[in-house]
Amino acid sequence: MTLKRTTLLAGLLLLAALAGCRSAHVTSAILYLDQNQTDKAISVLHEGLEYDPEEAEAFFYLGEAHSKAAEEKIRDNDFLAAKLNYEQAYDYYQKAVELDPANLTERVTASLTYNYVRRTGDAAQEYSGGFFEAAEGHYRLAYAAYPDSTGPIKNIARMKIRLANDNNDDPELLGEALELLDEVLQSDPGAYALLADKANVLGRLGRSEEANAIYTQLMEEHPEDAGLLIDIANLAQEDLEYERAADLYAKVIDIYEHDDNPNNDEEILLLAKTAAAFYSDPSVLRYESAITYYGRALLLETVPDENTMLQKLQTHYKYGKSMIETAETEADPVRKAEIEAAAKQQFRDGVNVGNALVGSFFDSQMGFYYLALCHNELGDEAAFTSNMERWRALEGTAE
Repeated sequence: MTLKRTTLLAGLLLLAALAGCRSAHVTSAILYLDQNQTDKAISVLHEGLEYDPEEAEAFFYLGEAHSKAAEEKIRDNDFLAAKLNYEQAYDYYQKAVELDPANLTERVTASLTYNYVRRTGDAAQEYSGGFFEAAEGHYRLAYAAYPDSTGPIKNIARMKIRLANDNNDDPELLGEALELLDEVLQSDPGAYALLADKANVLGRLGRSEEANAIYTQLMEEHPEDAGLLIDIANLAQEDLEYERAADLYAKVIDIYEHDDNPNNDEEILLLAKTAAAFYSDPSVLRYESAITYYGRALLLETVPDENTMLQKLQTHYKYGKSMIETAETEADPVRKAEIEAAAKQQFRDGVNVGNALVGSFFDSQMGFYYLALCHNELGDEAAFTSNMERWRALEGTAE
């Protein structure tokens, strides 16, 4: 043995003694890593494991070395090699924890977190810049570095869903998203967020029966999840199940109104108007519910919206007319009188809304029209004639 090698070995043994039970091979590997000589570090660690196959720190530093090698491969644009190194690093880290959980669990967690954060950070940066292919590559590296987290795969799937949105629900992109979600669900079949995403994709692929089966299960387990309820309502809307969609939107409104978050007001307004429109749809005809939600929408509007007021006016009128039709077939005179009185109240409510509408929007052609119709049902001929003339004038048909 040469003097130089003897001196080096003696120095490494001294470092090992100072470090406690750390072997000379591990100490040497640390020095190599500090000098960015990753391959030498890996080689010396494997050499050390031939002498002591159960040395936990050797496995930990193999994880560190392969993590460093992964970063070097990324700089060289060799993403496949980077992925393989991250996978090896993860395995070595797990072995280190298995051999010495008391001393290495925290250090391994810190290293895994570092790798994960680096790669997801790069992915987010590429994504924000519109470089979706590069973003997907970094998300896949993040998953390889820390496969215990489903976040990267979910992010890739959602990225593909977004791209599908921008491409008229491209079935190929949605299919790729579905494959990714299934990939993760194989190892974590109860992952709530991923199941919700899967149901969303299935619905958009036209596989409503499968989507609804998942949604039914999730809704039983998470009845107060507003995002989930909105997804289910959206699917119901696509399936033309307007009543179900409206009921779900109404439930979301109740959840939002009880969470004391003022930032939800704008969404509540949109949901209220949508629910009201569905409740008044000819396939549903739940006029009372529609009127309720148009009223809630108007309360939320800083400046009353002409269309919201008009929709509420029309609904009062249609509700009153439907009551009159019901009264005509009622045999019980007492009940018949009650229904007729309720119909009159709807027309009076319609007049109140109509007056407010045309008072704020002087050229609301349909506002004057439905206001005239409500006056007609109440027997106010003068008001009916005046408002009909205004409607004709706005329509351009006045004589």
